Amino acid sequence: MRIYQRTIAREARFSGVGLHTGVETSARILPAPPDTGIVFRRTDLDADLPATVGNVVETSYATVLAAGSAKISTVEHFLSALYGMQVDNALVEVDAPEMPILDGSALAIARGIEDAGYAEQATRRRFLDIDATEKLHRNGSMVALSPSSDLEILIAIDFPASAIGKQWFRFVLAPERYLAEIAPARTFVLREQIETLRAAGLARGGSLDNAIVVEGGIVHNNEGLRFPDEFVRHKVLDFLGDIALVGRPLRGFFLAVRPGHTMNRHLTEHLAALLATGSRPGAREVAAGLEEFRVPA
Repeated sequence: MRIYQRTIAREARFSGVGLHTGVETSARILPAPPDTGIVFRRTDLDADLPATVGNVVETSYATVLAAGSAKISTVEHFLSALYGMQVDNALVEVDAPEMPILDGSALAIARGIEDAGYAEQATRRRFLDIDATEKLHRNGSMVALSPSSDLEILIAIDFPASAIGKQWFRFVLAPERYLAEIAPARTFVLREQIETLRAAGLARGGSLDNAIVVEGGIVHNNEGLRFPDEFVRHKVLDFLGDIALVGRPLRGFFLAVRPGHTMNRHLTEHLAALLATGSRPGAREVAAGLEEFRVPA
C-alpha cells in the first residue's frame, strides 16, 4: 500500500439523477489538503458534511449523512470509488440532497478520478490495522475480522432469486483491480421490491439505466450482466464505500456474509470506537516508517 496521502490533481465532474429522490444532481470532486479526509459539501445549503460514521443517520436503502439540518444520501458509490482508487483527501460538492446514481455503478466515478490524476502529498498515511480475530453479528448478517498485511475482503451472498442465488467474491484492494473488477458492478433490486420502495417515497429515479432488475431467474436489463457474479461484486463496492467512513485506510481480512449498509455501519462504528478509545498513533514502526493506528488484540 502507498506510504503518503494523495488527493486528485484537478476536479472531476458528474451529473445525473438521484436514485431515490429522482432529482437532477450535479457533483464534482475537488482536491483537498492533507488530513482533510473526504468531505461532502451541499453547495445549495453551504453546508459541509465530513464522511465519518458519526455523521451516518440512515442505512435502510442507502447510506445517508447529516450535519445539522443538512443531509446527503446515497454517498456510498462516491466513497467507494475514492477509497478503491486510494484517494485520501477530497472535497465532494453536490447541489442537491442526493448524489447522482449515474449507471448504478462506480465506474464513471473511478474513471473520472483516474482521468483527473493524482497529487501526492507529503503527509504519511495512517493505517488502522486489525490485530484481533473476532466476529460481529446483526440481523442475519455476519462479519469476521482477522489480521492481514493488505485489505482483503471476502463477501458471500445468498438470494432466493435464482438469477442471483449463492455467490462469493474475494478482493484484495488495489486501484487497478478496483477499476476493472469492482467499479463496473451495478446496484440491483428484486422486481417485487420496487412498488414497496416507491410507496415509501424511494427509487423515484430508478430505472433499467441505473439498476439491475431481477425477477426470479430473469434479469430484465437488455444488456444483461457485466459479470456473471455482478451482484456480489456490487456488495464489495458498497462494503468499501461504507468502511471508508472509518476515515483511515484499513489493513485486515474481512469475511462478510449477507452484508448490507446496516451491517456495514455496525462494523464501521465498531472500528471507529476502537480507533477512538483503544488505539494510539505511532504504536508500531514498520519498514517504511509509517505512523500507524492499531486495533489492540
